[in-house]
This record gives sequence, structure tokens and C-alpha cells, in this order.
Amino acid sequence: MLNFLQSVQFVKEVEKKIIEYEKDIDFNEAIMLYEIAKHDADLVKNLANTIKQHYFENTIELCSIYPAKVGLCSEDCKFCSQSIHHSCSIEIKDLATLDEVTEYLENVISFPVKRFSLVTSGEKLNDSEFEKILDIYSYISKNYNILLCASLGFLTQERAKKLLKAGVVKYHNNLETSSKYFKNICSTHTQQQKKEALKIAKEAGLQICSGGIISMGEDMIERIKLAFELRELDVDSVPINILNPIKGTPFEDMKIMDQNEIFITLALFRIILPKKTILLAGGKENALGDMEIMAYECGINGCMVGNYLTTKGMGIREKIEMLESLDLKFQTNMHK
Repeated sequence: MLNFLQSVQFVKEVEKKIIEYEKDIDFNEAIMLYEIAKHDADLVKNLANTIKQHYFENTIELCSIYPAKVGLCSEDCKFCSQSIHHSCSIEIKDLATLDEVTEYLENVISFPVKRFSLVTSGEKLNDSEFEKILDIYSYISKNYNILLCASLGFLTQERAKKLLKAGVVKYHNNLETSSKYFKNICSTHTQQQKKEALKIAKEAGLQICSGGIISMGEDMIERIKLAFELRELDVDSVPINILNPIKGTPFEDMKIMDQNEIFITLALFRIILPKKTILLAGGKENALGDMEIMAYECGINGCMVGNYLTTKGMGIREKIEMLESLDLKFQTNMHK
């Protein structure tokens, strides 16, 4: 184990490698940083924030999602309240109408939110549902100045091209966890299917968004492996969710990890993925409470605002006021 002076020197060398030489760290270096963080978390968190400041300055990207179809999902992801395999009390919703989506969007666009995504439950939409979603995206693209993303399950090349034509710029599908740990999370589909959906989206010309959920019983090594797998896929943005244990799911009694370990995790993701947008997404209010404000000093440069799929988040205005208190500047979508 390195002593304090050796740890400081190693962190300086990593900073130089990433910022001056623009090279990525390897797996062993990431593990070494985690070992350092166990004894001096501030060294690693400060490194992450320095890297974030170098590539993104003092900016933050806001995104918001709308649950366009809720519940009755055939998949058995252990964290999810929408699965038919679990006994959760949620309101089932058929595919949203254009009016429902735009009513929500009208509130969102009054804030500096850069991206907006429709999210649907299930493995994938049927053909009729997909065509309706395309119509909604086409309308929003023509009438609102906001970047559009989609999270609609598995994908074909034809569907990816249609989404691009309808104005969608980014496609989302979370890996959830490392490839080794995935079997502990879901049995009805593979992580490889998720990777294929992302590759199809990328080949069609869409940007790709993929991250995961932490605090599902995995250790830090598996989280680091996830970060490297995301780097290998060359994703554009990485949402990091923190498990919100929901009654009726197999994870309802899962203990949320220590807040300091959450901060170290966020910092390591930034160091491993220095130039990517890394967003703090679902579960942050439940896991961090008033400590959430500290997460944005660990290399995070994105935040999901508003409600989530079946759980509520902090009000958008309140979240923005919190971020403004850190003197963060909101990225705009002027380049659309």
C-alpha cells in the first residue's frame, strides 16, 4: 500500500496522463486509485473534479425523462417496479398521447434543460406503438428547441434510422452493471443484447447513452469493470443511478451503500471516462438527501431533473436552485 506522499505522487501522475497527454488510465491504475480513496477519498475526488473542470469547465448538462409507457414488462430485472414478475403497486399506463407528452414538456422547457427523452417499459415497442412514438418525436422536433433522446428497449437498424429521421439524436440503454455481475440482476435477457442495441444505434448515426445502477450488491471492482465496458463501447453519456429499493421487488430490502463510497464511485467513473458526460440520475435524492450537493464536486457534469419512471424526484426549480448555489453554468442546446 502506498503511503500518503506516494499516493499524492501517483494521483499527480494520473492527472498528467489524462490532462496533459490525453491518455486513458488502465484497469490496474483504477484499482490503485480506489485503494488510495479508501484512505484519502479527497485525493481521488479532487482529481476527478480537476479533470471535469479541464474538459467541461464549470458547466452542467440537464436532462429530463417522461415515462411514455409504464408497467406490464415481461423482463425480470430485480430492481424494477414495472416487471410482471414482481408484486409492486404502480399505475399501469398505456402508450402516452402527444397531448400528454407536450403538457409535461411545456413545464420542462421553461427551465434550462438541454435534453428530453421518452422512456417505455418492456423489451421493445410493437410496430403500432413505435409508429405513434415516431409521430410524437417528429412533432416535438419541429416545435420545440430541445435535444431529443429515446429509451425504447431493443432496436433494429430500420427503427434506429426512423428515430434519427424523426429528430432523435441519442439512444439510451443501460448496461446496468458489469457483464460478470449481470446474471445477478436479470435472467430474461442478456447484457449482450443491450450492447447490440447500442451498437445498432451508433451505426445508424445516433449518439449513445448507457450507464448503470450502483448499490445492487456489487462491489467496487464490478463498478470499475462497468466503467471500462462503457469506455470500450465509446458511449457519449453515462447516467449513474443509485438503487432506490422499491417494495415488491427482489431488492426491496437491499441496503444502500455508504455515501462516501457513492462519491468515490462517481469520481472513479470521471477518471476512467474523462471526456464523457456523466450524469447523476435516479435514486440520488433517496440515497444522498442533503449530501447530494457534494456529488457535483466529484466530477459529475450532468443531472437528471424532474421525476423518474415510477418514483418522484426533487422539483426541477428546486434542483436548479441547488445547482446554481454551486455556481454551475447550464449547458444550452443552441447547437441543435
